[in-house]
Amino acid sequence: MSDEKVQSKVSGRKAGPADEVQLPGWNLDELNYPTFRMTLIAKIMDRLTIRNLAEIEDITYAEWRVMARLATMHQGGTVRQVAEMAWVDRAEVSRAVSTLEEKGYTLRMENPHDRRAPILKMTAVGLERYRAALAERKAFHELLTAKLSDKECETLNQLLAKIGEQLVVLSQPVSTDAVK
Repeated sequence: MSDEKVQSKVSGRKAGPADEVQLPGWNLDELNYPTFRMTLIAKIMDRLTIRNLAEIEDITYAEWRVMARLATMHQGGTVRQVAEMAWVDRAEVSRAVSTLEEKGYTLRMENPHDRRAPILKMTAVGLERYRAALAERKAFHELLTAKLSDKECETLNQLLAKIGEQLVVLSQPVSTDAVK
């Protein structure tokens, strides 16, 4: 039996060009899925991002995620809103906000609609620090996509959005009504 037929039986998918790539850990039996490969890519991107942020700025990756979201929320936002935008849990956002406040990059304001959920905002110093880090982050992402055409970038974004939509659906809590 050919390798392609064996691969198809093992993973349920036909072998393709991605299977011919020779990267460490890229081709594993029974894990012949682009989503598995996305986890590999995401892991190394996280590692490089952490290293880059440590070299250029005094912020952690969690703090960067908060800053990147708050910088776009001109009226500020709550921990819950930032967590939803960053696809992380509220505890991670709360911890990052605490250290960002200590550094003078964010501040908390009273929320007139819910006293338990203060409004978080970037300070002028925080926005300055964010912009410096943003320039580096943009250069990093441009470097990663440099070998892709504009059309390929557009296609990649469309495909990632479809997977992202599915992940959002799968991450929703299961209703107890649906179980009955």
